[in-house]
Amino acid sequence: MKMVMPSSNYWNVAHGLTPGQMEEDAEGKQIMEVLGQNMAWIMKLICHGKEQIPAPSPARKTMANFIR
Repeated sequence: MKMVMPSSNYWNVAHGLTPGQMEEDAEGKQIMEVLGQNMAWIMKLICHGKEQIPAPSPARKTMANFIR
């Protein structure tokens, strides 16, 4: 879907069974913080890069016909 995928340092998941319990998941909170920083960095790269590098032109979508 033409999506840039930011990464983190592990699975992008934080755990908790009850409201507020996720606050106790130190690893999950760190993963979300790293993910947020990487997302912001990628958005800045895209924003600043648009001036020098144009986006690719959209391709005409070829649809598969599964009924033959």
